[in-house]
Amino acid sequence: MLRYTKADGIMIARGAIGNPFIFKNIIEYLKYGKICENISKEEIKNTVIKHIDLEVAEKGEYTGIREMRKHLAYYTKGMQNSSVIRDKINKIENKKELIETLIEYFNI
Repeated sequence: MLRYTKADGIMIARGAIGNPFIFKNIIEYLKYGKICENISKEEIKNTVIKHIDLEVAEKGEYTGIREMRKHLAYYTKGMQNSSVIRDKINKIENKKELIETLIEYFNI
């Protein structure tokens, strides 16, 4: 469609919520004409931990952890036992416990 319409760009919007990898996928497609393979659980885990670190640094632990809950629901959407992990995450109130819980979840 980009070639057909000669548009200057595209908008991602909600497609990026919980899926920041969409930008990498789009770039790969535009450069090489193919969709890259699925993102590994390891890469998702590392991205989630970095996101938590940034959120807590920006907003403090109390607010940052609470705001991350909605993002984590999107990150884990469609994954095995995601409802169980979301329920657990929504009760966690500190960064250390949140990261430990997520590491355990992604390493299963």
